[in-house]
Amino acid sequence: MRISTSMTYDNSLKYMTSLQSQINRVTIQMATQQNINCPSDDPYGTEVVLDNTSLLSHLTQYQSNLETAQGWLSLADDTLGDASTVLTKLIELAEQAANGTLSEANREAAAEEARGLYEQLITYANTEYNGQSIFAGRDSGGDAYTLGLGATVTGATLASGAGSAVLSVDGEADQSISIEFTGDGTVGTDAITYRYSTDGGDTWTEATLAAGETTLSCDGVEVNMQSGTGVTAVADDDTSAGTRITVRPAAIYTGDADDGAQVTAQSNTDVTATATGTFSDSVVVRIEEDTTVAGPVSYSYSSDGGLSWSEVQSSDDGTLTVPGGTLELSAGSGSDLAAGDTFTVTSDSTDLTVRVSTSSSIAINSCGLDVFGGLYSADGESYASTGEGDLFEAIGEFIGYLETNNEEGIAESLEALTAGQATMLSAASDIGAREVRLEHIETANTLLSETATSTVSNTLDADTTALATELSKLTTIYEAVLSTSSAVMNLSLLDYL
Repeated sequence: MRISTSMTYDNSLKYMTSLQSQINRVTIQMATQQNINCPSDDPYGTEVVLDNTSLLSHLTQYQSNLETAQGWLSLADDTLGDASTVLTKLIELAEQAANGTLSEANREAAAEEARGLYEQLITYANTEYNGQSIFAGRDSGGDAYTLGLGATVTGATLASGAGSAVLSVDGEADQSISIEFTGDGTVGTDAITYRYSTDGGDTWTEATLAAGETTLSCDGVEVNMQSGTGVTAVADDDTSAGTRITVRPAAIYTGDADDGAQVTAQSNTDVTATATGTFSDSVVVRIEEDTTVAGPVSYSYSSDGGLSWSEVQSSDDGTLTVPGGTLELSAGSGSDLAAGDTFTVTSDSTDLTVRVSTSSSIAINSCGLDVFGGLYSADGESYASTGEGDLFEAIGEFIGYLETNNEEGIAESLEALTAGQATMLSAASDIGAREVRLEHIETANTLLSETATSTVSNTLDADTTALATELSKLTTIYEAVLSTSSAVMNLSLLDYL
C-alpha cells in the first residue's frame, strides 16, 4: 500500500481534531460538573434525566396538592371532634329533659341552652379552609348551612305522591310555634280553622285557612302546606288525636348535593334526554349520523369538554352507554336526531378531588348532608330531611318538643339524636381514613422522589477525579500526536540526499 504525504497530513489532522474534541468535552464536563451538557453527549442518559426531572416536577406539585388535602381533612377532623363534644352535651341535655320530674320552666331553660348548642354546631358545619367551605360539596364558595325554620307534623294524611305535608316554612321565630287544626278538611280545597301558640301553649290565636289556600299564617311566619293534605281537628280529651304542626328551628343546607346527573341539550330540544349512573366527570355526547331515537344511533363521547373524542359507538336503540352510566334518549315533541347534536351530562359528584400521586386522587371535602343532615331542596320549593340519622333535624325537633313542653317527643328525640351522632361519627371515620391514606401516599411519593433524584444525580453528576485522569491522558496523547506529526511533516526526500 502506497502512503502519500497527503494521507499523512489528513490522518494527523483527523486524529488531532478528534483529540481536541474529546479534550474540549472533558474540559466542559469538569467546568459544569455534569456528564451531559448536550443530548449528543449521552442520548440514553439524556432521556433518563428528562424523564426523572419531569417526574420530580410532578411530584413537587403532588406534594403541594397533598399538603392542601391534609389541611382540608385535618381541619374537618378537628371540627368534627369539636362538634362531637357539643353533641355530647346536647344528648346529656336530652337525657335530663326526658326526666318526667322536670318543670316547664326547667325545660324552657334547657331549650335556651339547646338553641345555643344548635347554633354552635351550625357554625362548625360552616367551617372554611382558606375561604372555602369544607362541608358544602362542590359549592364551596359560600356557607353550607343557614339557620331557618322547619316543621314537625303529626296526624296529617298526605296527598297522593306527596313527600311531606309541609313544603317549607318562611319567616323568623325565636320560639317554637304550636299549630293545631280545630276543623277537618283538605288543604287547598276546604276552608279549615286552626289555632296557633307562640308561648308554648299558654295562649292561642284562632285563624282560618281559606278555601283554595295552602299557607298558614302565624304572626309573620308562613307555613306552606302540600295541596291535597288531609287534616283533622284536635280533641281536648285526646292529645294524640288531630293534626298538629310544630314550627321549630332547622338547619337549611345551601351547599351542593347529589341531585342526580343533569342533561343539557345544546341543539336538539325536541328529544328528551335523561342520564342514569354515577358520573364523576361531565360527559359530552355527540350524534354522528342523522337518525331517530328508535335507533340505530351512532355517537361518540368526550370526557374532557370536547378536546378529544372516543371512537364512534353504536346503539340499537336510544340507550347510549357512556363513562359512568347511560344516556337515555326518548321522543319528546320530536324523535329526530341530527348529526352534530350534542348532549352534556353534568357530573353529579359533590367531591372536590386533587391528584396526590401518579395514580391517585383524593376527595378533600365532604357533603354536609352526609355529615350533619338538615333540610334540603333539590327543586327550590319542597324541603326534605335526609331521613334516619339526620342530626340537625333531630336537634331541631328536640328543641321544638322542649319549647312546646312535649314530654313524649323529648323522649323520642333522644333516640334520634343518638342515630344522628352515629352518622356524624361515621363521617369522621371516613375523613380519618382519608388522612391515613394521605400519609401512606406521602411516604410513597417521598421514596419515589428520592429514587428519581438519585437517578438524575448518578446519570448527570460528573466524577471529577475520573475526568481529571481522562483529561491528563488525552492531553498527553494529543501532545505526543502533535509532536510526532510535526516531526514527520518536516521530512522530505531532500533530507536523504
